[in-house]
Amino acid sequence: MRTVRAETADWLQVLAQLEDNPWAMTLVPTLRLHWFIRLRWIFLAGAVAVLALERFILPASQRPFSLAVLLIVLAWVNLIWLVVSRFLFRQLARNPKALRSQVERFAWFANAQVAVDLLLLTAILRYTGGVENPLAIFYLFHMAIVSLLLKRWQAVLQGVWALLLYGVLVFGEWRQWLTPHYTFLPTFAAGPYSQPEYVVAAFVVVACGIFGTLYFTLHIAGRFQEQERQLQRANSALQQSQRAIQDLQRRRSRFMQTAAHQLKSPLAAIQSITELIRAGLVPPEAIPGTCGKIVHRCQDGIVQVTELLTLARVQEADPARHRQAGSDVREAVYELFSRFRPVAEGKQIELVSSVPPDEELTVCVDARDLRDCVGNLIENAIKYTPGPGTVTVTVMPERSDGELTAVLINVTDTGVGIDPNLAVSPDGESGHEAVFDAFRRGANVIAAGIPGTGLGLSIVREVVEQAGGQIVVSSCPGQGSSFSLTFPSPSTSRSRPQIRNTRASQVVLEESADDASSPG
Repeated sequence: MRTVRAETADWLQVLAQLEDNPWAMTLVPTLRLHWFIRLRWIFLAGAVAVLALERFILPASQRPFSLAVLLIVLAWVNLIWLVVSRFLFRQLARNPKALRSQVERFAWFANAQVAVDLLLLTAILRYTGGVENPLAIFYLFHMAIVSLLLKRWQAVLQGVWALLLYGVLVFGEWRQWLTPHYTFLPTFAAGPYSQPEYVVAAFVVVACGIFGTLYFTLHIAGRFQEQERQLQRANSALQQSQRAIQDLQRRRSRFMQTAAHQLKSPLAAIQSITELIRAGLVPPEAIPGTCGKIVHRCQDGIVQVTELLTLARVQEADPARHRQAGSDVREAVYELFSRFRPVAEGKQIELVSSVPPDEELTVCVDARDLRDCVGNLIENAIKYTPGPGTVTVTVMPERSDGELTAVLINVTDTGVGIDPNLAVSPDGESGHEAVFDAFRRGANVIAAGIPGTGLGLSIVREVVEQAGGQIVVSSCPGQGSSFSLTFPSPSTSRSRPQIRNTRASQVVLEESADDASSPG
């Protein structure tokens, strides 16, 4: 026989696998079903011990044979419940995805146990004193249990079933429909069961006890269940936060190594060129061009430092600032179009916007971060789209029951697309997260001399994660890319806990025979 601790551990392991399933918490009472089955064994052992003690103290006492039969039936029924319980658990362990149907099976199983237990309890009372037996208090015990195991309406039905059984018992003995009457103890004289005042009073007391117990225990059980749901949500949030911390630590370590290497390159080039000039190895007529290279390298370093400072500012800022912010997406898009339109026209790229004029487009994102985020996507789209071409920005509100829940911002270009090889991180791990790593750029882009730092998408990801949004990216080399950002509305963001999701991105990179490059 497995221990209680081992069985409980198995249940907790299954629940851990189902932590993100909204039906998982409804399985918690199933742990109590195992406890209920074990209580019957304790009751049976206690009943046998009491009967043996009674026979030892009162050798002349005689109990009806039907009582022994009932105890045997109870033992067999409990064995059946034990087998069914383990069968249901195995079914759940094999197919944890079909949780809703399993929950319904456990609910029927619990109802069947309680209904049969109440019937057997009434039969035991019948042969041990009927209305005179104080063990009728076990009805209240069962009501307390059903309040923890069953839904509210199911618990009330079980209360009605218990009262109906007790009524049939006491009124049946009083009206002599159930004969003969058995006394509670062999030495007691029968009497109260035939007195109508006593029978009615006992029935009323038990009825008040049953429904009073149901009322109070259901109220308390509701509080406990709400606390369990809160603990489950908190546990899920803690686990997600732990994953986020681990992801951020890996990113920071990789970022520091890459940043040091990227900043070292222009400095080393400047140092080498300067040493050549100081050593007199550069002809006088070539000095202006050489100094131009130094200026170019310095400009590259300044651009990298500027974007590094932007990324550092976003990373170091308190993510909670987004919850108190309310930024107008329409205003941000129009401002960014005014900024980038001259650059786009210079490359013969058409900037197209699709923004609803009369819709509410407020999101819980810091206004400066929102402009940095969307601005990086527009700048990348223009930079990596050979003219003539098109860059389209589409803004769409998402509603539920007429209330704004989120705003979708889509930036699509007809550029070179993202190289599928960029889905592999520098440490060899495969996954879409690598597309957003700092300093990641396509080899063909570098060979073509297109300027960029590879920090743009890192800034985009940082803002989206902190604001509780989501990124969806699709791209095909030579055909363009599409970035979709979803930011929560104030009503949605402020009604849920602030949890950073470092896995809120979805990327689909299609293979192509054409050479491809990546936005940076």
